[in-house]
Amino acid sequence: MQTSSSIDGNVSCCADWQRVHHLREQYDAIAVGGRTWNIDHPRLTARAERLGREPKRQPVRVIFAGSQPCAIQPAAVQTFVIGNGAPFQGCGHASDLVSLPMQGHDLRQPLQALYGHGIRSLLVEGGRTLLHSFFRQGFADVVTVFVRTSSVERAVHLAREELGFTLEDLRVSPFGEGFLLEAGHAHACGLAQGLEQAS
Repeated sequence: MQTSSSIDGNVSCCADWQRVHHLREQYDAIAVGGRTWNIDHPRLTARAERLGREPKRQPVRVIFAGSQPCAIQPAAVQTFVIGNGAPFQGCGHASDLVSLPMQGHDLRQPLQALYGHGIRSLLVEGGRTLLHSFFRQGFADVVTVFVRTSSVERAVHLAREELGFTLEDLRVSPFGEGFLLEAGHAHACGLAQGLEQAS
C-alpha cells in the first residue's frame, strides 16, 4: 500500500514522484477507491517524464467504486471496476472495462476475481477508506508513506494521522525533501499469498 502526506500542501517532491512511478511499473495493477477516482481523476500510469525513461510496463487500473458512480475514461490498459451495483459510464471499448461484484467491504471476492484475471500484485494508492480495508483485512504486505517535512517526529505523527492506524516495525529514512516511512515486507507470491493468509 502506498500513500503520501505533507504539512505544507506540497505532497510530494521529484525524488518521491520517481519512486512512485518506479513502484507503479513493478505491479500488475494499481487500485484506488471510487471517491479518489472521482475527485482526483488519477491516470494510474507509470510515466516517462517521472522515470526519466520509458516505463518497462503499464499496470492495469482497478477502481474500488463501492456504491459510487464512476466515469471511466478510455485508456491503453484494461480497467476493472469493483462495486456493489453502482453504475459506471465507460467511454472505452467493452473489452477494456471489466465490472466485478463486491459484497459490502469484504475484499476477498474481488481480489480472487482479479487473481483469476491474471493480476498477481496490486499497488493500493488510496484513499483512506480503501487503505484501511486492505490493512484491517490482512491484505497489506508493505506500507510506504512519504511525508514532506524536515522533522522525523512530525513525519511519524503525520503518517499515523493520515493512515489512521499505527504501523509496527516502522522504518524511517531521509528521502528527497522529507522522510520515507516503511512497514512490512514484500512477498514474492504477492496477491496469492495474501489471499491464502487471510483465509
